[in-house]
Amino acid sequence: MIADPLLPVAPVAVDPVLVRVLMGPWAGALAFLWGLLWGSFANVVIWRLPRDQSVTRPRSRCGGCGKRIAWYDNIPIVSYLVLRGRCRACGQKISLRYLFVEVVGGILSFTLYTQLVLGPLLAGGAPQLAAWLLWFAFALALIIITYTDLDFWIIPNAVVLPLCAVGLGVAAFDPEILGVALVDAAVAAAVGYLVIAGIRWIYLKRRNIEALGLGDGKLLAMVGAFCGSSGLLWTITAGAIQGLVLSVPLLLLGRSVANRSLEEVHGDDPELGEEDPAAGVMGVRVPFGPFLALAALEFMLLRAPIRSLLAWMVGAGG
Repeated sequence: MIADPLLPVAPVAVDPVLVRVLMGPWAGALAFLWGLLWGSFANVVIWRLPRDQSVTRPRSRCGGCGKRIAWYDNIPIVSYLVLRGRCRACGQKISLRYLFVEVVGGILSFTLYTQLVLGPLLAGGAPQLAAWLLWFAFALALIIITYTDLDFWIIPNAVVLPLCAVGLGVAAFDPEILGVALVDAAVAAAVGYLVIAGIRWIYLKRRNIEALGLGDGKLLAMVGAFCGSSGLLWTITAGAIQGLVLSVPLLLLGRSVANRSLEEVHGDDPELGEEDPAAGVMGVRVPFGPFLALAALEFMLLRAPIRSLLAWMVGAGG
């Protein structure tokens, strides 16, 4: 049993029917299925949003032959395995990423269900259904951001800005849902954006290069709105450390962290500034969004121990 550490579990009166449903043998499976379905939708968003296409219509088509994908060929996990990762019509290979994103969506939904619904019920408390749905939406947004940044060096406003507003709105409506007070959420969101904007401004003034994009600042604003100051601190620190640890070995091997170079995607954009031999890591620009997203996911899943660690570090430093 894993209880949500942010919301104290106190004995409360819960509808017995609701308890049986949420603790039934199929509840966890349905939570996993919920994540699979939204993971499949995340794949659509990752592909279409950076291309300025609607995420709801038309129906999905094969990128090779253009044939519309039938519903039975679009079932999460099952269709990929049955078709052996290839289009039924033309046989073109389907990226393993589609399966990976679906599975990750399912795992995250199930894990959050365990923390926020099943755990409190087993302890005699109330299920945190709203928190489960909100944190899952946050996690799904981080997955989308990771791949749009890797593929297109874009952190979509259509993803981060609504989630930032939701986080602040929830903090204003009921701080206990996400465990973050409104003042903390608002200050963290503002600081997150200003940190990136400040670093970007300094680099543009001193070296005429764009060290970081403002999309990273908007991502940190979203993290601050959902996770507060402790989540923001962890995301910036752990994101930077993990970015270095994971990027340097790849770059030493001559491989890029991103799937395509920044210039290949956006061309010779004068707003990027002049090329600089010290830009990024080892002279190569590295997308920062995926590492920030990874750190934010870590905080979401391990809020209590991370907050304890940060409190200990602050106390030890003082």
